[in-house]
Amino acid sequence: MKKVLSYIIIFSFIIIAFLAMQESNGNFSLDFLNDSDDLKIHFIDIGQGDSSIIITPNKKTILIDTGTKSSSNILIEYLKRQGVDTIDVLVSTHPHSDHIGGAVDIMDNFKVNQVLDSGFVHTSKTYENYLEKIDEKDIPFSVVKSGDTFNLDGLNVKILNPLEPKEDANNSSIVMRVEYGDFSCLFTGDIEEKSEIEIINNNHFIQSVVLKVAHHGSDTSSSQIFLEKVMPDVSIIEVGKDNPYGHPSKRVLDRLNIIKTEVFRTDLDGTIIIKSDGVNYSVSASK
Repeated sequence: MKKVLSYIIIFSFIIIAFLAMQESNGNFSLDFLNDSDDLKIHFIDIGQGDSSIIITPNKKTILIDTGTKSSSNILIEYLKRQGVDTIDVLVSTHPHSDHIGGAVDIMDNFKVNQVLDSGFVHTSKTYENYLEKIDEKDIPFSVVKSGDTFNLDGLNVKILNPLEPKEDANNSSIVMRVEYGDFSCLFTGDIEEKSEIEIINNNHFIQSVVLKVAHHGSDTSSSQIFLEKVMPDVSIIEVGKDNPYGHPSKRVLDRLNIIKTEVFRTDLDGTIIIKSDGVNYSVSASK
């Protein structure tokens, strides 16, 4: 009788643990399995700025933006805790300081194998220091444009913007769609409605499982037509707590609500990690 009772207790524990891992989107978390074959995307809580790192199953890395200079220590420490020592591809979506401010410190603390840039030339000291460090470290540097593609460890990456550098940095942002099996994520930099419409008019396929919401949730971005083309299950807003810009805009949050996407925010949820085996995915947050 005691043996039967023990089996019942163990079985009940397994069922409870399994149900606890079920995600709100109907997929199941794979955290209880060996996740060595999973793609991991970390949307890092660095305050008012953007920085995300993609880590492939074989530990190849794509770092998308580096946040501000003042948050670079947070970013460096976080990457080192994840076991990162090399950045295979550093993507600088555009030259504003809340996206490339930490780039020099990243290049001083990690081996960077390649830098991808939007080609928008900025007159700021931050951008000048960034270019000087790339030259000093002799890092291969490429300007990418709409239609460019590359593959890294099973990831298919397609550049959707810019078609050419525009008159402003935000709309010149690199937009890239990452595919891993059936899973996909769209990174949008700080593009505004003008570039969103251009991407749609160029007949790019943009439907994605995950969307990195453009421009920290600013009302200049995330037009309804664009969101309805992407139709993400999950939307991530990288934004600082109590920021002076009023990000994210209530109107953007309302638009996201219309398409019934699940919204995560770094100011409320902390660092957000998405894992996928190429079919299912899970979402976890540090707060």
